[in-house]
Amino acid sequence: MWGESTLRRVLVPLVTAAACAASPPLPPPRADRPRYSLTVRVVPGFRRVTGRVRVRFTASRPTDRLVFRLWPNGPLQRAVGQRLGVGAVTVDRGRPRTDRPDPTTLVVHLRRRLETGGAVTAEVPWTLRVPVRSRDRIARFDRGLRLGSFFPILAWDPARGWVTDPPARILGESSTSPTADFDVRVRAPAGTRVFASGDPAGHGLWHARAVRDVAVAVGRFDVAAGIAHAPKPVTVRVAVPPAAAITTATALRLARSSIERLSRLYGAYPWRTYTVVFPPDLRREGIEYPTLAYVGDVLTVPVLAHETAHQWFYSLVGNDQARDPWLDEALDSWAQERLTGAFRSRLRSGNVRHVGAPMAYWTGREVRYFTEVYGGGVLALHSLGPAARVDCGLRTYVARNAYRIARPRDLLEALGAVIPGAEAKLRRFGIHR
Repeated sequence: MWGESTLRRVLVPLVTAAACAASPPLPPPRADRPRYSLTVRVVPGFRRVTGRVRVRFTASRPTDRLVFRLWPNGPLQRAVGQRLGVGAVTVDRGRPRTDRPDPTTLVVHLRRRLETGGAVTAEVPWTLRVPVRSRDRIARFDRGLRLGSFFPILAWDPARGWVTDPPARILGESSTSPTADFDVRVRAPAGTRVFASGDPAGHGLWHARAVRDVAVAVGRFDVAAGIAHAPKPVTVRVAVPPAAAITTATALRLARSSIERLSRLYGAYPWRTYTVVFPPDLRREGIEYPTLAYVGDVLTVPVLAHETAHQWFYSLVGNDQARDPWLDEALDSWAQERLTGAFRSRLRSGNVRHVGAPMAYWTGREVRYFTEVYGGGVLALHSLGPAARVDCGLRTYVARNAYRIARPRDLLEALGAVIPGAEAKLRRFGIHR
């Protein structure tokens, strides 16, 4: 019987530069993906959030444990006062033994070994302490709150098993999570509006299908919505605080334009909604989550392009963000430049040798990380020749690896299908299989 990777390469045709105008259809997400039910209660004042996560996990390979990551307990996050605490864990209504090998990892030891196809339901109550000041993924802002990477989430790669990379020690991600389904119910203080990844279902409930993670925003916002064609109709919403430096009309126009243009470059946007929230504290920065992005109200055009590109490179095609941070950030920076021309690097190619380095390498080199991975990654892709051929290779990469956790070799093979010698050229920039 053929394996999944073989089937993908048989079912998704080899795309050549001449045939790249039309993207092949995306493969479906895995049928055995996790199914989450998440409750979120935001207390008045936004200092604390409580909830419960229940997840149905089906093993794609044998395992005797579950591994949840608790990302608010990373070193940078704890330094500003974030804390994610967990209560008594249950698995199929029993109380398993648990370990905490480090602050960001919760290991649940199953009473029986799961063989391939075996399933369990785990439930974890949690409490989150929100810092007073932070410009990270969890933060309070004026009359509002953003929540990203905020609850216990399974760190499963269907191809490799549990992923236990250490947390980043610079401002960046180190997470790996599989495509999953989420039902998220949010209770928030009176007078606030709630936005979350996925589709609203009323009464504080949101459904997100075939996504890697979910984010939540709570606050007082002016809201606008419209339809983008990417190419199927997508409901685009923008949530803008009253004092923001951007209007809802402008925000909506830019969000619709970004998603439509990127879908023409890298293939159809596969979800029904896209939400952009403009927290007033981010200003020149952005933070990505599946079907929802946080974007600052300064330098909005390039930042919005970059965060929207993450819907293809991270959300649709995942990666191990600790081992291969460039595999989404360099590609999103390339897409940002293709839309705005705003990421042309002044680096010389001879100074760019570590684009493919893991996040651990960049500890103590934070400025260099953003310069070399983002800007240097764009420079590396420019070395491959005409931008249209690079885009063709990236479209091939998306079509072959949708809903998966990709590795560098997957990108190099897709680029090599349309650009002979691509792998050798990128090796000069520190990019390897």
